[in-house]
Amino acid sequence: MEEHRIIPRHLQDRYAEQGLLKFIPFLVLANKNDDENTEENLEIFRELINAAWPLCSASVTSGRNLELLKITLVEGLKIIRVYSKAPGKEADLTSPFVLKKGSTVEDFAAKVHKDFAEKLKVAKVWGEGVFDGQMVQRDYALQDGDVVELHI
Repeated sequence: MEEHRIIPRHLQDRYAEQGLLKFIPFLVLANKNDDENTEENLEIFRELINAAWPLCSASVTSGRNLELLKITLVEGLKIIRVYSKAPGKEADLTSPFVLKKGSTVEDFAAKVHKDFAEKLKVAKVWGEGVFDGQMVQRDYALQDGDVVELHI
């Protein structure tokens, strides 16, 4: 990867010349972690790859650590999931919009459709940082899991 100027983001400080390099997030995923007995193998693997690498273990078969894997991916990629809600209807919690962390209501509206961003009059948000259904400005920074209702 280094030949192609791709460097893991967590190793960025090791490179003095960063001009043409592309730093991207990496995650080492140890699969087949089916039960507690595999934890010892995981620790040995962790020592072999060097603790500086982000590591997560999971098992698709047993479902072990799959939620942890989801959380680790969302945090590592610095993204948030935002859900849409049509006025007068329930929120659609099946298909989130994926935005960069720090994105605003205006960014969300543009992701839905460019007309929404241009004609947005008001937005209501349900989530941790607001009261349910609170009206917010275009520059309101969304949080992971927020539900947004746009009015044009």
